[in-house]
Amino acid sequence: MSENPAGASHDPAGASHDPAVRGGTGRVLAIGLDAAEPTLLERMIADGELPTLAKLVAGGSWSRVTSPAAFGSGTVWPTFFTGTDAGVHGQYTHWGWDPATMSLQYYDASRYTPFWKQLDADGVAVGVIDVPFAPHIGVQKGFEVLEWGAHAWVDGRAHLSPAAVHDTVTKEFGQHPFSHPLSEVPTDPVALSKQSVECVDGAHLRGDVALRLIADTRPDLAIVIFPEVHHGGHFLWQTVAPELRLYDDIRSDPQPVNDLAELHRELDRQVARLVEAAEPGTTVFVFGLHGMEPGRGVPSVLEPMLEGMGLAFIAENLDRRRSLVAELKRRVPEPLRNLYRSTVPLPMRSKWGKAQRMPAYDWSRTQAFCIPTDQYGWIRVNLAGREAQGIVAPADYDGLLDRIEAEIRSLTTADGGPVALDVIRPPRSAGQDPLPDLVVHWTQGSFEGPVKVNNVATMPTRPEETGQHSTNGFLIAGAGGAPATVEAKDIHQLLTAALRT
Repeated sequence: MSENPAGASHDPAGASHDPAVRGGTGRVLAIGLDAAEPTLLERMIADGELPTLAKLVAGGSWSRVTSPAAFGSGTVWPTFFTGTDAGVHGQYTHWGWDPATMSLQYYDASRYTPFWKQLDADGVAVGVIDVPFAPHIGVQKGFEVLEWGAHAWVDGRAHLSPAAVHDTVTKEFGQHPFSHPLSEVPTDPVALSKQSVECVDGAHLRGDVALRLIADTRPDLAIVIFPEVHHGGHFLWQTVAPELRLYDDIRSDPQPVNDLAELHRELDRQVARLVEAAEPGTTVFVFGLHGMEPGRGVPSVLEPMLEGMGLAFIAENLDRRRSLVAELKRRVPEPLRNLYRSTVPLPMRSKWGKAQRMPAYDWSRTQAFCIPTDQYGWIRVNLAGREAQGIVAPADYDGLLDRIEAEIRSLTTADGGPVALDVIRPPRSAGQDPLPDLVVHWTQGSFEGPVKVNNVATMPTRPEETGQHSTNGFLIAGAGGAPATVEAKDIHQLLTAALRT
């Protein structure tokens, strides 16, 4: 195993300022399998089902990737493309907490600078396809294809540049199966089967687009992300672990056309196409920043728990008005709702709808509150001096967290097992502490039945999601290899270092 060729610096622009990068002759192909579970990949490699990945591992190295995924899945890609920790870039979800306005703020990609912007300025030809959460910067050479087939949209529309790339993709390849603005979560076997086809077809189409753009523009660095495995992992995990108890209620459902294993085999075929078409001497990396594991939605226990502890209070009048607005929205005819979704930009729709995403708290009495989540439980303290309407004295901060954590760990399932697998406290920063104060990871038992909080039984929301994120990441590095463990924020250094060869 080779030593880290990029050194210890985490400056995302540092390596790209090296004249050896600007004058290098090496090319790099970095293929991201977004949220592909490393343990599943290893099992399928061992069984001979992923021959391309097996060949790459045999000729290079397999590394474990660590990332801030334990704080939230939304942390990992900004960590990769900025080369900074989550406590610095502050991104962990589409809807982050803004302590200055005491409200949720929608993700703003323009706040961030990806490491390839400096490479582009230095004359390196860069090609990028669907790096999640990445801003569009307008590369001078190469190509940018963002939100063309994203797992989770940010802007709600594709960004394709330069103009020739836009014309090629739109006229010759059209839309990705994920591009339809009215796509919904699959809630029945027919919809799930349709989505399984879209995942496999989308991966193949993405391979077609990547091959064409790389051939046309010959980038020095090409970063091609496949989010199809992320999408499929959330809704097809029961197809690779059907024996688990939390899938008892759907085990007899008709099976989708493609299971998750077939999606992985298709990804292996697309990796093969890209590697075989790469110019001689190209260094290949295949990586994932986090993984996937069994789940069934999100346990809804923390809000009633905080209310029962006397730590969170709802402003009844404001909450009633929000409920009325939400009810009026539900009564809008479906054709008008579809027209609204298809014509109004996603950021604007998100801005208008943010009030319905969390309760209307009475900040004068609320000491701790929940941030809306897509997986883990997120709790934030209403801290004086940090939150604009904070009431908890800094001296009481740690004690309050201790009390909340103890209550979380005392919650049990109907079978008497723990609800919480772990309770994590992200590091605090010198600024506004953008991350939650507590992050709750759930046990599998928490998905299997009701959990009583304040004598009220609660069930997880979104049970159609059969996969939740794991914190596991991986990196397959070509000739020269990589260290046994690599931090997500350092992967860009490996890529830029390989440009020197």
